[in-house]
Amino acid sequence: MKWLLPILLLCALTALASGTQQGDAIQGFSFSISPGEPATSSFPDELKQILLEKKATKFTIGLSKKGKTIEAYFFPGRSAFNALVIGGVHGSELSSVEVTNTLVQQLFKRDSIFYNVIIIPCLFPDNAATAEELKREIGTLKNVGRYSFSGAPDPNRQMPAPGTPLNEVEYLDHAGRKIETENILLLQLINEFKPQRIASVHAIHNKQYSGFFADPRTDELSMALGYETDSLLALSMANHVEILGGSSPGNFIYKKPTTLYYKDPLAVEKGNFQQRNFIGSSTAGQSDGGVSLGTWAATAVKDTTDPTSNRDAIRIITIEFPGNKRPQDYSSYKQQQYCRQQVNRFAAAIHNIFLQDFFIEAVAE
Repeated sequence: MKWLLPILLLCALTALASGTQQGDAIQGFSFSISPGEPATSSFPDELKQILLEKKATKFTIGLSKKGKTIEAYFFPGRSAFNALVIGGVHGSELSSVEVTNTLVQQLFKRDSIFYNVIIIPCLFPDNAATAEELKREIGTLKNVGRYSFSGAPDPNRQMPAPGTPLNEVEYLDHAGRKIETENILLLQLINEFKPQRIASVHAIHNKQYSGFFADPRTDELSMALGYETDSLLALSMANHVEILGGSSPGNFIYKKPTTLYYKDPLAVEKGNFQQRNFIGSSTAGQSDGGVSLGTWAATAVKDTTDPTSNRDAIRIITIEFPGNKRPQDYSSYKQQQYCRQQVNRFAAAIHNIFLQDFFIEAVAE
């Protein structure tokens, strides 16, 4: 375990108070969008304006299928590198929305960050609203709000084939299914913003598997590019939570540290073919198979017909918060307090590690 000490020290040196504080009001900004449709042609120009001004900005990436606003926040960093943080991919995982909103509040303090970041607190607001309507079911195995409709594919399994861009004519995923509006907007944002790293915040029922997990990056042919720095970034985030008094048991920090999600194939040596998990979770009556955001983003894109869609593999960290419940969803004050502390700690790991200059992609490779 000698190798762990430098990372623990690294995290200790950057540990900050995890409380939140309201700062100056942030500037409003909206993209033009019609309900149920992907972004309009003005989308790239308006995003470029936000990036050019480099001011803390609240905006919308579009509207959900039911016309709800999909809010986003931009915070400028000290560099030209970009990061994206996403919550609420599964509407039932309301704690993920709590973590991302808490991160926004932490960034209101104007603390310096290295990466320019766009934060989407809730990608699927319709589904989150469904979960909110049945408060007694929040955190149960019924997963109310996980899917958009009966028989719908998992929202996190609607990506294009690995190595290929979004087809902006048919909008079909790897399995030939229509990609939901919210995911189309996300894919268009990724294509325009071109983040070097993504943090996708989820929640998990079995709390012993909660933590920070990295998808191995590959070229467009799924040949491994090397996993060490991806793993070290995820492990540094897990250590940060532990240093702040929290827990990320799925990383097994004090036993046999790992940053691979327990259902995913092992990471292979650089230059070898990297297997992926295309199965997903098993839920009766739903279609959970397909390409996840982790697999698609971590695979480089090479399109010979449209080179503007090409990109390097994105470093992506999947965060599994322990349990779907928010602090207010627990019955006892003690549970509420502990959940609030965990929310603050997980948000702080994104703020103090993920968005800072640790394992910078252009340098670490």
